Amino acid sequence: MTRFTNLRWSAVLLRVMADVFVVMASLIVAFLFRFFLAFWTLSVEDPAEFMQHYSDDLVMWSPLLALILVGIFAITGIYTKKRFYTRRFKVFALAQGISISYAVFLLVAYFVAYPDYLAVPRSVFLLSYALTMVGCIGMRGIKEYVENHFTIQSNKLPSERKIKKVLVIGGGGYIGSVLVRDLLEAQYQVRVLDLLFFGDESIRELNGHPGFELIRGDFRHVDMVVKAVKGVDAVIHLGAIVGDPACAVDEEITLQTNYAATALVAEVCKGSGVSRMLFASTCSVYGATEHLVDEKSELNPVSLYATTKIDSEKILMAAGNDDFHPTVLRLGTAYGWSHRPRFDLVVNLLTAKAYFDKKIVIYNGEQWRPFVHIKDISRAFIMMLDAPISMVSGESFNVGSYGMTHSLADVGETIRQIVSSVDVVPETNSDLRNYRVSFDKIHTVLGFTSQVSLLDGVEEIHQALKDGRVTDYADPVYHNHKFVAEYGEAIRMQLGPRLLAGQVYDPAK
Repeated sequence: MTRFTNLRWSAVLLRVMADVFVVMASLIVAFLFRFFLAFWTLSVEDPAEFMQHYSDDLVMWSPLLALILVGIFAITGIYTKKRFYTRRFKVFALAQGISISYAVFLLVAYFVAYPDYLAVPRSVFLLSYALTMVGCIGMRGIKEYVENHFTIQSNKLPSERKIKKVLVIGGGGYIGSVLVRDLLEAQYQVRVLDLLFFGDESIRELNGHPGFELIRGDFRHVDMVVKAVKGVDAVIHLGAIVGDPACAVDEEITLQTNYAATALVAEVCKGSGVSRMLFASTCSVYGATEHLVDEKSELNPVSLYATTKIDSEKILMAAGNDDFHPTVLRLGTAYGWSHRPRFDLVVNLLTAKAYFDKKIVIYNGEQWRPFVHIKDISRAFIMMLDAPISMVSGESFNVGSYGMTHSLADVGETIRQIVSSVDVVPETNSDLRNYRVSFDKIHTVLGFTSQVSLLDGVEEIHQALKDGRVTDYADPVYHNHKFVAEYGEAIRMQLGPRLLAGQVYDPAK
């Protein structure tokens, strides 16, 4: 359902003003036509008095007609672009709204003017109705044609323009489905480019939202990226095969999706005059370490997933110039409930096991992880968009907070606070890796700190499970690795060959 708090009232006001102008201009032209027709065909003894009579009628009736039209348009959802007000039904919706408005106006005018029957001559009424129909429909048709066939750019440099419209690549995913809603709440216009492998449930309810647009397609294909980038002010690139196991299933598709497509998106952004690009990377680029690492530390990937992220970061930073400003966000260990749930993340998975199985096994409980809730990840991306470009251009930021660095044993005890009956079993294995990350830079530059605690995140997942929103946490749709492994062949057939403007990217170069 469209929420009025999400509407861009400046855009709505402009449409209202345009419709008021059209309807009043239509009535003026109709009255003038009637005046000259009467003047030339009838014997008018006093033209000035005759004109004054028509002027009085115009002053009396035009505000009423404009008010009725705007009211009917608002009630029928034309200004808020409800679901039926789509391109397919736009002409019908407008024609219906105008017809209803004139019918109501005719009824009101009849009772107001009674017993004179009707103060507005029939010829004026019919001509005004026809002109309003042509004006309202034609005005919107011209606007849509211009938007579809021309790119209108400001005289300001791209880096100086205010960001209004954002493309989110991968906007239907775990982080993206949360971020898209937060962007809309923050009054951004949002376009999503996503193939929606896991279905469209995560963003289906946004269809019909006045600030939302979906392009379902493969972001590895240059034609889809060009289409999606057109007219946007910034790009947030979340699209990727995420997680070490999922990336290992098919290395070729992983390289195409996680690395080559990033290079493509950067090229298209530069060619299209899009100056801002935010890229979702990962703190796993540092590898496991007992020491605190920051954005200047040596990178030490231990998986293909981390390697593709490092290579993507390098190509983005190399592409940066005065007109193109990439920013890299290295995300901590994500957790939390999403519109596209995942249970291959440690906090989410252990919470689900605690609820359904009443038992969780904590391996190597003294290991540390820099946890960050997806709502905080979303907030970090929006803060990057809002920040002056000089502060974030060409920079990398670790996303998280010191207060959210927890041991795996802490996770188990936190879950026990919510699911008191759970049996927490500590065990050990050979994997004793720790991840310790510095968040000084994002705290200092942007004033960012995490707001959602580990306890709050576990509680929201537990509540979602209690509400029955997930009945089988082991279903492959909630696990990237399982899904890619089970449906890998179908995915490869759907993706088809690489379509990257004839270029082949080699991460080794």
